[in-house]
Amino acid sequence: MNSNTEVAERDVQDTGGLKYSRTVDDLPGPKGLPLFGNQLQMRGSQWHVTLTNYIREYGPIYRLNAFGIPIVVVSDRAAIGSLLKDRPEGFERSRGLRVRMNELKVGGVFTAEGEDWRKQRKLVTGGLSVEVIRNFFPTMGNMTERMLQRWKAALANGKRVDLHRDLKALALEIIVGIAMGYDLDVVNDEDNALQHDLDSLMRRLASRGTSLYPYWRRFRLPVDRAADRSAHDVEQTVLRLINEARERMQQHPHLREDPTNMLEAMIVASEDPESDFSDQDLVSNAIASVVGGIDTTANSIAWMINLLAQNPFAAAKLAAEVDAVLGDARLSREWEQMKQFPYLDAAHNETQRLRSSTPFLGLLSKADCVVADTFIPKGMVIFMPTTFGDGLDDKHFPQHEQFLPERWIFEHKPQPEDDPSRKLFPFGGGQRLCPGRFLALIEVKMVVSMIMRNFELEFDSKAPPVQQVMTFFMGPSAVPVRLTSRA
Repeated sequence: MNSNTEVAERDVQDTGGLKYSRTVDDLPGPKGLPLFGNQLQMRGSQWHVTLTNYIREYGPIYRLNAFGIPIVVVSDRAAIGSLLKDRPEGFERSRGLRVRMNELKVGGVFTAEGEDWRKQRKLVTGGLSVEVIRNFFPTMGNMTERMLQRWKAALANGKRVDLHRDLKALALEIIVGIAMGYDLDVVNDEDNALQHDLDSLMRRLASRGTSLYPYWRRFRLPVDRAADRSAHDVEQTVLRLINEARERMQQHPHLREDPTNMLEAMIVASEDPESDFSDQDLVSNAIASVVGGIDTTANSIAWMINLLAQNPFAAAKLAAEVDAVLGDARLSREWEQMKQFPYLDAAHNETQRLRSSTPFLGLLSKADCVVADTFIPKGMVIFMPTTFGDGLDDKHFPQHEQFLPERWIFEHKPQPEDDPSRKLFPFGGGQRLCPGRFLALIEVKMVVSMIMRNFELEFDSKAPPVQQVMTFFMGPSAVPVRLTSRA
């Protein structure tokens, strides 16, 4: 395995056939505290901002340490591309994170490695195929229209729409709908038990993911016991939905050929005698898909609405495009319309560049290797930015602090070195590219086009600055945008 980008000509060393000119100890990096190292600098809701600032200060590869454990941060684009291609053979997720996710029943393809990952990847990709998403599209439209009616009623009664809350509620409805075939109607039902259980899991997952010590394995606080109950309840709910789906598929055999949600598609795949899938595989992947599909998509839409409201010129261009595509319709009901929003696609790409929901990925090297001319020993933790490296560099994106969707629109396909999409990795890359990427893109188009078709956006300039808040995913601290009905 070799993730080397370019070997320097000076002081080249050779270890086991790997050529390099420096080791981790030779890399620059910030000073740490005795015992703690840089651990305290990497905690809190702004740790991704701290790592991004260090990129500017120490360059495309630098080192940190946590309690004496070395960590390498790599932002070199070529090196990141090579690292992603080397997964899962050369690199894997942090074992600590995988264990903590599995403890809360959030596992499946996200925590699997090796042959187990290949088996489960097939299960999930089949469940989130273009065919399944297209079959679910009318239901997604119904859910989006339900939120539109809620917002219209609120404005008619002089109430302000809570975009932050409602966007997350709709994202939860959609992902539970396509993953499990279950209509939560969270937008209008804030007391739904499954919603509260999933929220509990997400809060504990975020807390445990940054905890210095896994205390819950020795003693459990009330919040940990509550999270355990939530994990059990979610698991039992999913098992019930699996049984209901199997009964429904027996009564309607055509669903085996034309599944309408991820659960039905996974059941079909699991019944292949050679698949070796268990009900636990179905449960864990259904839960993981829901957890992975709520905050990521809701945060992306929330950030886009914030940015559009602060950039009226871009908002007007997007509204004009949406009007032209939808005509008299208030939201999209035609699958083919999803291909007719180039400016919306550009606005989404620009949002990902500036405010990715997953700004950093963490990997663990499975063998000695070379990354950016640096010898990386087996077991080294590597952090890499998905968009916050080149994406926030004027050399690659002039006026990088500005929201400019136009930078993603070309008359002719750009050369690889000029293609901005090759400089960012918001959905990961290689074989472990996010399996929910296509669903997220369709959901963003559906919801944002509905918003721009029906409402004007007014940013509250008196509101406190919107902060980047990192929990398990990165989202805005608020969405201080007022909706008013368009004439």
